[in-house]
Amino acid sequence: MEITVVRHGQSESNRSGLWQGQGDSPLSEEGRLQAGALAYRLDGHHYDLVVSSDLQRAVHTAEALGYEPEIDPTWRELDIGTWEGRAQEDVAADDPDTLAAVRRGEDVKLGGGESLAEFDARVGAAFETLQARLDPDHRAMVVAHGGVIASLTRYVLGQARSFWSGFGPLENTSLTHFRVHDSGPMLISYNDATHLGPLNRWTQERHDDGNTLLTLIRHGQTDANIDDRWQGVTDGELTIDGRAQAAALADWYPGLDTLYTSPLQRAQDTAAALADVLGVQVEHHDGVIEMDLGEWEDLTTPRIQTEWAHLWEQIYDRGEDLPRGTTGESLTATAARMEAALQELAHRHAGAKVGVVSHGGAIRSYVLDLLDIGHAGRDRLAFVDNTAVTHILISEDSATIADYNVAPHLE
Repeated sequence: MEITVVRHGQSESNRSGLWQGQGDSPLSEEGRLQAGALAYRLDGHHYDLVVSSDLQRAVHTAEALGYEPEIDPTWRELDIGTWEGRAQEDVAADDPDTLAAVRRGEDVKLGGGESLAEFDARVGAAFETLQARLDPDHRAMVVAHGGVIASLTRYVLGQARSFWSGFGPLENTSLTHFRVHDSGPMLISYNDATHLGPLNRWTQERHDDGNTLLTLIRHGQTDANIDDRWQGVTDGELTIDGRAQAAALADWYPGLDTLYTSPLQRAQDTAAALADVLGVQVEHHDGVIEMDLGEWEDLTTPRIQTEWAHLWEQIYDRGEDLPRGTTGESLTATAARMEAALQELAHRHAGAKVGVVSHGGAIRSYVLDLLDIGHAGRDRLAFVDNTAVTHILISEDSATIADYNVAPHLE
């Protein structure tokens, strides 16, 4: 089953920069326009069930999308008690100790309302109840709130409770997708607000403030992708569809200041399509190559499971992060290599927009490391799709995931 969670459009409290929890602030004019843009994007999409928080900013967003939602107050935003409707700087001045404790992830009640533990328990229960109502082939939509989606994302990824999760804030009317398998839920994409523009507002503002923006791009489709072969560092060209995906990406994506690519042909071909349209030079960087799969290179999953049953069990059943195919790389080693390469590029091009064409395993390994869930969380985060984009903001002291696996050019 698939569950798409939408953050409501901008509210009047959002517009005014006020703390907003369960107060019933209406949509602003911009919020209504955002909902209209999302309605256009989702035209023709079918959902077997649409549920909304009972707060009017969520209900009115769902209605603007053309749905008559089922109303469920358990999807309400966090109760922030006496902080409700107050300016953020006033709360910071009047209650700095509580605010600092919240940011450390301590279990305190915000403004005397809910604690993060109480909130996470409520959101987790709502998600479990929703799953129980859906058949395996069903698709559902929930229209809710930024705090709800952040809590649900932590729940699905198995992250420790914290005000800081590695992700940036959710854009109004953004889409976050989850898929539920027999083994549990998985995050497919995060904070996709590309109907409002390629970069969400927070990302653009942070970049304007001097943060380096890394645009991580997976290469287009290859024959190995179609055949379910573990491609790794084995070279190969794009398929016809893969070239079309790269061309569509180039038509959609805005300017980059510089562009790097893995040395493998499938990444080079994808980068070339971007460079032709954006007018930038392409440079190779060995540090962003795909995970080395050792003796598993170019084999199918069933063959690996049969011929390498013991190693497969160690890695994927027992959770041991061993080198793939005996002589390849572990997920941790791949993440460390990617982090070193990307930090080098961010330092070299401080404050710039840096495009990096890489690979599904390499990008996911890096993101799993940023989220501090690593190999143990591998089944909770999907691989990025061919030519999908993930934005990372690099500041002096942190790397923040602005969005993950967004690809409107493939819709």
